[in-house]
Amino acid sequence: YLRCMNFKRLLPNALTMGNLLGGAFVCWAAASGDNITDGRVAAIWLLAMFCDVLDGFVARKLGVDGPLGVQLDSLADMVTGGLAPAFVAYRLVCESGACEGAVLNALPALLVVAAAYRLARYNVTAAEGGGGIYFEGLPAPAAGIFWMGMTMWWGVVDDGSNLQIRTMLMVAGLGMLLIPLLMVIKRRFFGLKGWGSDRSMDVLRLIVFACFGLVSLGTWLTLGNVYAAVPLCVLLYSGLAFIFAPKNNTT
Repeated sequence: YLRCMNFKRLLPNALTMGNLLGGAFVCWAAASGDNITDGRVAAIWLLAMFCDVLDGFVARKLGVDGPLGVQLDSLADMVTGGLAPAFVAYRLVCESGACEGAVLNALPALLVVAAAYRLARYNVTAAEGGGGIYFEGLPAPAAGIFWMGMTMWWGVVDDGSNLQIRTMLMVAGLGMLLIPLLMVIKRRFFGLKGWGSDRSMDVLRLIVFACFGLVSLGTWLTLGNVYAAVPLCVLLYSGLAFIFAPKNNTT
């Protein structure tokens, strides 16, 4: 019985560590000059974020969720949703030839600061019993999804396509400016999980996912790839969540 209980507690924490190590791998790859656009880094990053989705679900199903898991989860998210995006963003800045600009060099650091603040605020809210279908500010993992998509888009950009390169750099710039701001803002955002608890919210989620499909189709037709849709969909969701979430602090 004791061994079973220990295994139950070990499994969700092992998934959280998978999230942490996956984010650390992305940081190492970006810092070492490794090729971060060949799909391998994106695959490991995606696997890490999948572990992030599973750890809380598994902990609740096994009945072993608790404050330690919340803290570990936030520390892991700090790596996959804060440090890893900053490393990748800085690498993109340098490889675009803008490494000499002090302002551009500083922008990736905002991702780290914003993720730390967002996660600390989430931990305080969770400790006070907050929650529901809304949450305050863009979740840190969304930054990981955005920059994971940027690595995939970056890997398929044709050097001769000036339009696509300019578009990619413009979206990257928006990400460096808007993602940190959206993480620390006190506006309530609606979640994409929790289907079935609110019919009107389910309809809104369906609209959001339909928009994701349209964006994916649009990037495939105009840019020749669907990878560009990943960061664009993060920005789209952020905009829709900002517009349709309640303007007060009630959940």
